[in-house]
Amino acid sequence: MSEQTTISPCCVTGHIHEGTPLGSTEVVHGLSTYVSKPKDAKGGKVNKIVFISDIFGIYPNAKLLADEWAGQGYEVLIPDLFESGPVSHELLNTIVPNKRVQAQATVVSKAADTAKTAAALGPWLISNREAVSKPKIEAFVKAVKEDPTTDKVGAVGFCWGGRYALILAQEDSPARVDVAIANHPSFLVNADVEPIRSVPVAIFKGTEDAMMDEKALDEVEEILKKNLGDQKLLVQRFPGAGTWLTLPSVHGFTIRGDAEGKERDDKEAANTAALKFVKQAFGGV
Repeated sequence: MSEQTTISPCCVTGHIHEGTPLGSTEVVHGLSTYVSKPKDAKGGKVNKIVFISDIFGIYPNAKLLADEWAGQGYEVLIPDLFESGPVSHELLNTIVPNKRVQAQATVVSKAADTAKTAAALGPWLISNREAVSKPKIEAFVKAVKEDPTTDKVGAVGFCWGGRYALILAQEDSPARVDVAIANHPSFLVNADVEPIRSVPVAIFKGTEDAMMDEKALDEVEEILKKNLGDQKLLVQRFPGAGTWLTLPSVHGFTIRGDAEGKERDDKEAANTAALKFVKQAFGGV
């Protein structure tokens, strides 16, 4: 695909969630990694989930969500994949920091925040272009698969990471996973999903997502249905979600949504559906 070097303001909007992460930061297969393990881990092989983060990397929201998955019996790994570090999660508050206090922002402050965001994102996208990021992601997941303590492996990606989760489901991937979840993927094109032939795939996206419109998702869904059939595919749309200014939910609602109202409900619904899908793909009921 042609490398995309622009990103929508919706990618840098959202909310920091409150809570105390339960996992730990360790060096795993050469990368600093947040690791959250199930409480009842007894040794032996375990199903593992690799979170491929959005541009904000390993921030509180990602850790807390990983802990939720660990509570369902998975070992969850969030590797630090970014060459020059993640985009600061402080930028979550530079554009539409919170709809409940949006009126406090002035025209001048909004303009300054937009400029600040653009200055941070341009270099980040260049530093973490596909030629750099894809080999790193594949090497990490391949090492997880080859770990003797690993049973099955799933990839769960968010925004920037959603596309890479699906790339890991391609038939010829050197690190092909057992199931892939793409939450509001950014920069996804048809060519990314055409090689997916057997790995179960789920995609969750808002109907107003500026990074992927409904027509684009329709085309992706058609390809995946042809390749996978209905049993191995779940595409779920969330009405009104995905915008950054006037509608109910931010683009990254599954990880950066508000802790109240529709954004919370959409996040919880998507997460519940993803957990169920992964369990079925791993052979659960």
